[in-house]
Amino acid sequence: MPARQDQTLQIFLIIFIFGFLVSAVVAYLGWKGYSDAEQRNAALNTQLQEKSGAVNNLQTEIEDNREAMGFGRNDNAADVRAAVKADMESYGAGIADEGSRSYRKVLETVFKESQDLAAREAALQQEKKELMNNLAAVEAAKERQVAQYQQAMQKAEADAAAERNSFKEDRAALEANKTELMNTVEKQKTEFEAKLAAYDKEKAELLDKVGKLERAVANLLEQVPSDTESFEIADGQIAWVNQRDGTVWINVGTADALRRQVTFSVYDADEHDAQRAAKKGSIEVTRLLGDHMAEARITQDDPTNPIMSGDSIYSQVWHRGKKLRFALTGVVDIDGDGKSDTRLARELIELNGGVVDAYVNEEGQIEGEITANTRYLVLGDFPDAPNEVELQQHWQTMNREASSLGVDTITIQDFLNQMGYRPQERTVQLGSGASARENPARPEDPNLLPGTVPRFRPRTPIRPESAPLGSPR
Repeated sequence: MPARQDQTLQIFLIIFIFGFLVSAVVAYLGWKGYSDAEQRNAALNTQLQEKSGAVNNLQTEIEDNREAMGFGRNDNAADVRAAVKADMESYGAGIADEGSRSYRKVLETVFKESQDLAAREAALQQEKKELMNNLAAVEAAKERQVAQYQQAMQKAEADAAAERNSFKEDRAALEANKTELMNTVEKQKTEFEAKLAAYDKEKAELLDKVGKLERAVANLLEQVPSDTESFEIADGQIAWVNQRDGTVWINVGTADALRRQVTFSVYDADEHDAQRAAKKGSIEVTRLLGDHMAEARITQDDPTNPIMSGDSIYSQVWHRGKKLRFALTGVVDIDGDGKSDTRLARELIELNGGVVDAYVNEEGQIEGEITANTRYLVLGDFPDAPNEVELQQHWQTMNREASSLGVDTITIQDFLNQMGYRPQERTVQLGSGASARENPARPEDPNLLPGTVPRFRPRTPIRPESAPLGSPR
């Protein structure tokens, strides 16, 4: 029993010693950590004091700089930056490089500009001084000139007084001459009136003679036979036809003074008076092949009565070796749009080898004159609008001149038909901008029954062995 108690005491003692040692180690470690923390805290406090001092110094410097720049010591940083940006935009605009803009740079720039302004001001002051000296010299010269002018004016007044006296004398002489001239004028007036009465009597006698002569000319014109070179004799014939290509060849060419784009009307070979016959179609010369050979395209034909070899061709404008002369009057409307196409008619006549002697220009005035050599007066529509009185007078004047000179008249439609000209198709404008006056309805074919569509028979190209050389196969 005592031995067991000794073992328990020993165990308790060992545990006590072990616990004491552990407590001592823990206490030592705690004391050691606390000591190190105290040292670190002291070092950190020292650094904090140093940083706080540096921050205070920087804050003081910043406040000093703000105050030096003209801001408050406690102004907000964002407000300061905004104010600096506005100042740079206002006062530093002359500095091209935005990165180098600063208050010092702005001050240097302003100082330099101030020096330049001072230098310019000094130069201007010197220039002003020189100008003042020049002005003084000019004033002195002006005074001298004024004195000279006053002397000259006094002399001029004296001369004017002398001239007035001389003028009075001359006027008295002129009055005497005027009285003498008035007497002479009255005498000459009496003589002139006597001569005028004699001239009026002679004019009446001449007008009576002119009337008698005009009646005599009219009688003679009725007895003069019509010109045989218009539409009674064919200008040529169709040598060959290619209906497939719409091409014909005619027996006139370069030796006959033919040119491209001349148009012809085509009539049946059996017809000998084209003015009374029905036209079969029309052609336009496209190529000259020889002295008496040319190629033309068919511009108009009748499928029921096609153009054939041997048919006669006529032109109201072109004739072998001779230029026909024309005159135009009235509203020459070719394409049916209600507007005058006088210029186009002139171009067609000249293109076909004719000459236009007279026409009414765009200003409403007669250009040129009708002569005895004028072959036809082409009559357009009569200008019946209230504001076309002058054009109506030109119509009547040109008709009188044509009648007195024996010039034949022909309507514009007959002229185009006999010449073989066919107006180009016009484009019809649809929609709200369309106009019924600008797009008149086409006349219907009187030979067609109502509601029927014209039929075209197919063309079969037939080329005889005698086709002209160079024609297509």
